[in-house]
Amino acid sequence: MRAELAALELRRLSLRRAKRGVANIADVFSRHDLLTYSSAMAFQVLYAVVPLALLALSGLGLVGAQSLYTGHVAPVLRHNLSHDAFQIADRTALKAMNGRRVWWATAGLVVTLWGMGASLRSMMTPLNGIYGAREERSWGRRLATSIAGGAIVTACLFAAIAVVLGGRLVHPAGVLAVGFFVLRWIVAIALLLVTIATLIRFVPARKRPLEWISVGSALSAICWIVATLGFTAYINEVSYASFYGALASIVLLLIYLHVSAIAFLLGVTVDSLLRDEVRKRERAR
Repeated sequence: MRAELAALELRRLSLRRAKRGVANIADVFSRHDLLTYSSAMAFQVLYAVVPLALLALSGLGLVGAQSLYTGHVAPVLRHNLSHDAFQIADRTALKAMNGRRVWWATAGLVVTLWGMGASLRSMMTPLNGIYGAREERSWGRRLATSIAGGAIVTACLFAAIAVVLGGRLVHPAGVLAVGFFVLRWIVAIALLLVTIATLIRFVPARKRPLEWISVGSALSAICWIVATLGFTAYINEVSYASFYGALASIVLLLIYLHVSAIAFLLGVTVDSLLRDEVRKRERAR
C-alpha cells in the first residue's frame, strides 16, 4: 500500500502531472476499447439485476420480513418512479415475496448465479487487457470461475443490503444511534470493497497479488461512489419520466449501470498504472 501511495507523489502534484495522468488513463481506455466493454458489462449486469432483486424479495418473503420492502423500499420507489413504473415494480415485488417466493428461492437462485456469472465473464477481456494478462483458461474453467465469483459477489451484495435495510429496524437511543448508523455504513462499504476485491482477484486470467487487491478495490469504490453521487445529482435535475413514461426506470438503471461500469474500469486502470510506476521504480534501484 505504501509503494502505491508513494507512486502517486501527492506532494508533487501539479497541473502538468495531472494532465499526464489523465492522458495515460485516456490512452488505456482507447487502446483496450474500454468504453465499448463498459456498455457490454452494463447490459450483462442489467440481465443479472432483475433475478438478483427477485431472489432478495423471495428471501424476505420466506423469513416473513415483507415489512422491509413495504415500509422502506416501496416508498422510495413510489417517490422516484412514475406511477405506471411503480405499479409494475410493486406488483412484481409482491408476487416474488408471496406467490412465487419458493420458485425464486430455488430455481431462481440458479438463474441469478448464471446471470452474475455472465456479468463476470463480460469483465474478463477488458480486465485482461488492462493488466496485460493473456487468457489461457479453458471455457469450462472460465465458466466455473465466473459462477463461483458470482456466488461470492451475490453473498456480499445481499449482506450489504441486509446491513443497510435491516439496520433500519433497530432503533438505538441517543449517542448510540449515531454510532450504530456509522457502523452500519462502515460494514456496508467494507462489503463493497470485498465485492470489488473478488472481481479484481478472480476475473483476470492472471491473479492479482493480495497487496494490490486492496488498492484496486479502494480506487474502484471511490470512483463508483463519486459516479453515484454525480449521477444522483444529474437525475434530480432531469425528469426522465416525462420522456419515457413507464420505461424511465429501465432507462435510468441502464445509464447508471453504464456509469458504474466506467467508474469500475477507471479505478482498475489507475491501479494498473500505479503498479507499472512501482515496477519502474523498483527496476531503477
